Amino acid sequence: MDAEGQRGPSGAAPESAAGDEAASVEVAPHVRGGEAAPADGAPDVAGDEAGPVEGALDVRSAVRVVEQANAGPVPAGAVRRRSRWGRIAWYAVAGAVIVLLTTLLVWPRQPTDAERQVRAFLTAVQRGDVAAAQRLVDDRPDTRMSSPSFLRSDVLRQRWRVTSVRSDDDADERSYSAEVDATIAVPGGPSVTHRFDLVRESGDGAWRLRDPYVYLTFGTFPVSYVAINGHREKLPRPGENTTYGARYVLFPGVYRFFSSAPAVTHSTRAYPLMPGQYAVRQDDDASAAGPNALTLPRMRLTGSAQRKAQQAVYDYLDDCVRRAKLVTPGCPFGAESVPEPGRPDRIFYGREIKSTRWKLQRHPEVTIEPVGNEFQVVDRRPGTLKLTVTGTDEDTGFHATTSMSCPTPDGVLRVDVTDSGGFRVYPEGGRYGADRVDRSPIRWQTC
Repeated sequence: MDAEGQRGPSGAAPESAAGDEAASVEVAPHVRGGEAAPADGAPDVAGDEAGPVEGALDVRSAVRVVEQANAGPVPAGAVRRRSRWGRIAWYAVAGAVIVLLTTLLVWPRQPTDAERQVRAFLTAVQRGDVAAAQRLVDDRPDTRMSSPSFLRSDVLRQRWRVTSVRSDDDADERSYSAEVDATIAVPGGPSVTHRFDLVRESGDGAWRLRDPYVYLTFGTFPVSYVAINGHREKLPRPGENTTYGARYVLFPGVYRFFSSAPAVTHSTRAYPLMPGQYAVRQDDDASAAGPNALTLPRMRLTGSAQRKAQQAVYDYLDDCVRRAKLVTPGCPFGAESVPEPGRPDRIFYGREIKSTRWKLQRHPEVTIEPVGNEFQVVDRRPGTLKLTVTGTDEDTGFHATTSMSCPTPDGVLRVDVTDSGGFRVYPEGGRYGADRVDRSPIRWQTC
């Protein structure tokens, strides 16, 4: 039977019995290499070797079509657009980095508790609040060899500022000890930095500063007082060791020395001092030299002080003249014996002298100059004295009155400037009392 004879009235081929059975039987999935076959209607593709399924898009063909459509060089405008967008991206990243760094640098770092305590101490000293400053200190200053007389609010009147207070960023906040670096400075002048030591009794206790004091030793000066920030104090009389005049304890701060000293020239320099040991000295005082020596220019008398000091020297000589003795230790003239008149081989000596009279015929012309650690009286022209003696020779009984002329010696007198601005004349060796004056008549005789 031909094909047409097999068609039904509808023109469709009749289904075979086998086809009916096949339609009613579930077909097992087709497995390829252990993988399940694709579902109905999906292309059966196995890697690059699978062929296209009818009605599905061939990807490789589409790619080839696009490549062919876009064949040729990239337009210059596209390159410029990509370059412009690259620069914009670079600037955006750089700007973000700059903003981040600026934030880190400008945003204030919060101070530690130890730093706050050091700043509070220095601020209290600046205000002159001695009680508040000492409440932040762990112990009192060592006053066994140092005078605390300058630990006063009226001494803390110099202008200075705290420029930095900073501790180690790696410091343990729970530690029982800490170190904090602080810097103070004179406005428009020098600065100094010190590392403060702090301690506390517990991990969350209050910090206290350990020995935050300045210990100041004065060398020898040609004045009998010290002057700190306009306040003067008389020097104590030294003992056997006269290398240093006095030692004082101060708060940290800025200090001027002898700035209010009367009658003498002085330095106007301000010294910022932090805790430690210091020595104040004149520029040629080797006894007080050291790494922390504060060297002041040599003191000199002012013009008006020179005239007053010269008059003090004349008054001293006049007082010596009134002493009816051949030799008075400390007076810059004298005689051990006097020749008998008309008898050059005989002298009046010791008990043979019955009366003595001095007369200052001409005052010396003097100037007062700094020599070593004293103001020395220097004769520009020696003075002249007349000595009149009445005596009796014990061997011959010869009795007579005789006179002789004597000059004033040079360089044996000194001048001290007192804390009130007065002058005290004393002989060589007599700065701290007559017990150190050479009492030998030979030392003082000039006739």
